Amino acid sequence: MSAPTSMAEYFFDLLGYTLIEQALDPDHVRTINDWIDGLPPLEVDQWYGHIDVHTYSGVDGMNLQNIIEGGEIFERLIDHPAWIDQVRHYIGKAYGPYINESFINIRGPGGFIGVHSGGHVIDSCKPGGRDRKEWCCSELSLLVALTDVGPGDGPTVLIPSSHKSDIRHPHDKGGFSDAGPATRLEGAIEVHMKTGDALLFQDFLCHGSAERTNPGQRRMVVFRYLASVFAHRWGYVPSDGLLARLTPAQRKIVQPIVPRRPPTDGRIGRQQDEPDGLTQSDEEMANWAGQVPY
Repeated sequence: MSAPTSMAEYFFDLLGYTLIEQALDPDHVRTINDWIDGLPPLEVDQWYGHIDVHTYSGVDGMNLQNIIEGGEIFERLIDHPAWIDQVRHYIGKAYGPYINESFINIRGPGGFIGVHSGGHVIDSCKPGGRDRKEWCCSELSLLVALTDVGPGDGPTVLIPSSHKSDIRHPHDKGGFSDAGPATRLEGAIEVHMKTGDALLFQDFLCHGSAERTNPGQRRMVVFRYLASVFAHRWGYVPSDGLLARLTPAQRKIVQPIVPRRPPTDGRIGRQQDEPDGLTQSDEEMANWAGQVPY
């Protein structure tokens, strides 16, 4: 797929999102769903190879984080032709994209994610839109439906154009799980998707998801692309010796996100302990990046 048309650019700038229909072919989707169906029973904080089993709040469902480690069927998604040209186009000419997060979200009946983000949020990695006639969206989110997501299926909910307002929605009380399903906010719309459709949006857009009231599972692949300027410039990794000598405040500056490593003694296991207590909670990781799931 080539870069977006001028009309598509206009509405992406205005509304903050675009729907790419049938981004994945049925065989690819079927292979991914078969892979999910073949998983052994997993619990949060376990590892399956290099895939971290994770949840943000419980009600949002189970996230299979670092899913690009799941094999070729996921590696293909890194720069899939259905969306990568648009990702590069909207991030802009100055920097290429890098993957800040990649996961599969599996959510059953009763699951949802409350509204979060919006133009009122102060976050240095989220400025988006245009600057001096050039695109500079530094944070884009991509959701690919692995199942049909219609009424009652827990569809993604967003408030169009909310990335352009620095006024917080009057009904947004914060706390993406405590606030309830995102559909409770006036002006929010549900984005219904067919299996294989992809939703690309500026992460500064106020968004969340409705509660799933139908039986079965809502399955989504989620990729978050950031401008590469937010990655380490040279890729240096601090040594264990340096980290051991630093104060906690210094560590947060040198290594704001502590690496999460799978166990080395088996395919499925718990989080490997970090040396010298250098652990970091999911809440701290989310706060650092200003990110929560969909």
